[in-house]
Amino acid sequence: MRYFSLCLIFLLSFDFALGQTNAKRVIELSLNQVIGISKSENLTLKSKQLEYNTQNLEVWKSYSYFLPTFSYQAIATNNVELPVFVFMGMKFTVGTKYAFQHALDLTLPLYTGGSRWFNSKIQTSLKKSLAEELKGKEQEVVLQALQAYCGIMLSNSLYQTTSEAVNVAKANFEQVEKFYNAGTATEFDLQRAKAQYLSTLPQLEKAKAEKTLSIQRLKFLLNLEMSDSIVIKDTLETKDFLSELKFSELNEYKSLSKENRFDIKSLQHKLEATEQGEMIALGKFTPTVAVSANVAHQAQLENSNVRWDSYIRSKSISLSLIMPLFEGGRKIIEYQQAKIQTEQMKIALTQVDRARLLDVEENFYKYNEAIKNLESLKEAMFQSNESLRLSNLLYNEGMSTQLDVLNAQLLKTSSTTQYFQGIFDYNLSQLSLLYSVGILNRIWE
Repeated sequence: MRYFSLCLIFLLSFDFALGQTNAKRVIELSLNQVIGISKSENLTLKSKQLEYNTQNLEVWKSYSYFLPTFSYQAIATNNVELPVFVFMGMKFTVGTKYAFQHALDLTLPLYTGGSRWFNSKIQTSLKKSLAEELKGKEQEVVLQALQAYCGIMLSNSLYQTTSEAVNVAKANFEQVEKFYNAGTATEFDLQRAKAQYLSTLPQLEKAKAEKTLSIQRLKFLLNLEMSDSIVIKDTLETKDFLSELKFSELNEYKSLSKENRFDIKSLQHKLEATEQGEMIALGKFTPTVAVSANVAHQAQLENSNVRWDSYIRSKSISLSLIMPLFEGGRKIIEYQQAKIQTEQMKIALTQVDRARLLDVEENFYKYNEAIKNLESLKEAMFQSNESLRLSNLLYNEGMSTQLDVLNAQLLKTSSTTQYFQGIFDYNLSQLSLLYSVGILNRIWE
């Protein structure tokens, strides 16, 4: 009985622990927390970090070519047929049936046409290029996460607005129904009020679905479990991400982008690497000089019973110079290919630089458009609220038609929705402008 009780307690404890492990987490998020989690947990960013780490190892690998190569070699030979020489009618067998050798070899290239030096510079330049790409990827991931986070706040606001529209339409329908029953409203008024109420229900379902999807998008970007629950601390309101830069002119933004754009810096380092590649191609026209040392122990025997005292030691040091005279023109072709790669990289750098200017200009104008649009939408929302209030008041007094109330309700819902969308666009236009300049990291550093 006691054994059964212990087993039962163990199973219950295991089930409880398993339930705790699989329990849904409730995660509260703020703007700063979204930035921090996206920088540390986003899978795309982690992959780019691993790529940078790999290139860092390539840099250390390039340094290893300056060190000597030290190796051990063991050889056991069974000469199945020995060479036989004939001299003045006499036959001489050269060698023994068995040969054993142990050797230590050390090789150090003294001159390789500069390939080792230029290769180390290439790998360093590529590492710097990937470092800039990593910074750019970090800003891109944070921008995507903030867009998703602001999207959740927008969907929450739109859902509330749509819910209010449903409630207002329902209340209006019930009121018109009372008037109809009392004989003070026509059947046409009743049908219009009912149609208005029913038309808001699909919009509510759409807003509800978008609210759920926006949360799932953020979970994906932050590498959170899809089953986790997210609580948003912030509400949709205008943010000042630009700070002192909001008064800057277009040329100032363009100048800042030239100094900070990560893609420009990355291509500049890649251009340095391709230029060093030209030097490697030129270095192949020069000879290769290497020094090598060898310590060998050899044993020549007629049988396989080798012992330590059977070995004879030999030592050697050699200096070699290798100068290929003709290789079918491959070196000339490789040099021409290296020059073409350099020209291609220069063209790519020019193209990206021009795209940078266009990108900054587009986002600058979008930001200014968002400012003016938000002011207009705010005033329109205020006017629509006042129009709905007056329409309800006049309708209750019998001084306006029920159609006026319906139109006022539609206008209020539409203007409120557009105002929230305007706040969303205003905030994102600032983030996009900072990203296009290459200084989005200012909001967290």
